[in-house]
Amino acid sequence: MSLCLCGCGKRVKPGNLYINGHNMRGKKRPELSGENHPFFGKRRVEHSKRMSGKNNPMYGKKRSKRTKEKLQKANIGKTYDEKFGLEKALKIKNKKKLTISKIRKRYPFFSQIEEMRYNPDKPEEKEIQVHCKNHLCENSKEKSGWFTPTRIQLSERIRQLENVNGNGGCYFYCSEKCKDECPLFNLQNDPYSISNKPYTQQEYETFKKFVLERDNYKCQYCGKLAFEVHHERSQKLEPFFALDPDLAWSVCKKCHYKYGHKTGTECSTGNLAVKICL
Repeated sequence: MSLCLCGCGKRVKPGNLYINGHNMRGKKRPELSGENHPFFGKRRVEHSKRMSGKNNPMYGKKRSKRTKEKLQKANIGKTYDEKFGLEKALKIKNKKKLTISKIRKRYPFFSQIEEMRYNPDKPEEKEIQVHCKNHLCENSKEKSGWFTPTRIQLSERIRQLENVNGNGGCYFYCSEKCKDECPLFNLQNDPYSISNKPYTQQEYETFKKFVLERDNYKCQYCGKLAFEVHHERSQKLEPFFALDPDLAWSVCKKCHYKYGHKTGTECSTGNLAVKICL
């Protein structure tokens, strides 16, 4: 606490060296420059630390719609150079830009699957190029071709290969025409795999429809609407009983894996996936 500058003798907080309207009639407002300034002799860094993070009065608050609209109008048509200045803009661009060395360090599995190089026509920009998946395209690996993918193409391909839940898809295509021509696009399974099932897919669909109609499309566990069929004997381990309606009943998707293929049991999806049937 410090004394008020108006001369009243009252103590005020260090930041408030005078009180507005308090015994100030006919007196000049005290100058807060030089030694009278509360931050005289103090470093500005200490003040910035006190006002950073949760100490900042704006911490956790969102900008209003009006403020956002003003900022959007002010930044329309402006580049990074105009917004932040040339030096800062270059730092931001270089920090965000992916390079082959960064990709190989962060995503080793993707680097083993996909071949990459820098565009020889633009050596300074370090533009990443890859092969087109369509083997008939001039930019494919089979024809020693290259093309420059978009940032979204690159990130999506990395996500599908590196993520645990990825399906290994999102191949690189240089155009929509290559997507339509490529036989691997939108392929759900291997067309050359040999099926050892003792029944056809059409026979299984007939069996499934019969079981669902028999149970009036009701889950036998919870009574809700059902569109799946659970087998008392696993299809993978005992395929000859897969079309027996006496060993199957209608279930909803939630109950199918909660009760039928409960985790930790012999018929759980994890245990069945590990087993190999000849």
